Amino acid sequence: MAVTTPVRERTRHEIVRQAMDLFQAKGYNATSLQDIATAAGCSKATVLYHFNGKPAVLAAVLEPAAADLAALIRTVDGLPRAVVQEIAIRQFTDLAVVHRGVIDVIQDVIPVIEDMPETAGLVADGMKLTRYMAGSDDPLEHDLARFAVNGLLGECRHPGGRTDDELRRLCDIALRRLLRRP
Repeated sequence: MAVTTPVRERTRHEIVRQAMDLFQAKGYNATSLQDIATAAGCSKATVLYHFNGKPAVLAAVLEPAAADLAALIRTVDGLPRAVVQEIAIRQFTDLAVVHRGVIDVIQDVIPVIEDMPETAGLVADGMKLTRYMAGSDDPLEHDLARFAVNGLLGECRHPGGRTDDELRRLCDIALRRLLRRP
């Protein structure tokens, strides 16, 4: 296992930070590895030293949200369905607000995210969370949960539109009105 030096950590962090900013500003597809390198003040070779391609950079950008989502899934696995639905709704609302910028990036890559092995865990956990929010095995309830989640994620993309508290309230009320309790 390679030893990570503080300089390498700072460089990696800067690459991820700049990639996040570029993915939000220009979109994932319109951002090149060279764009990321230039913004981070390093060479493209340095970016490729830290990451094995743009999907790996994307995975690093999404990692904090993916980790929080995975922790939520671990917390609710095995709990009674009604409890899981309540926790899923409350925590989705918090995650959506905390990770607004990441949601902006995810919305941009939704059409291809399932084709990226680097994001497989995030996709699987997102689908699980949506099922938990549905609160039942009814396919219509699952569709309604997907509809609600996608709509609210779209609303989260506009950070200037609502304060965090307004967004939390909107998400919570919308989910509770749309998703019936079992």
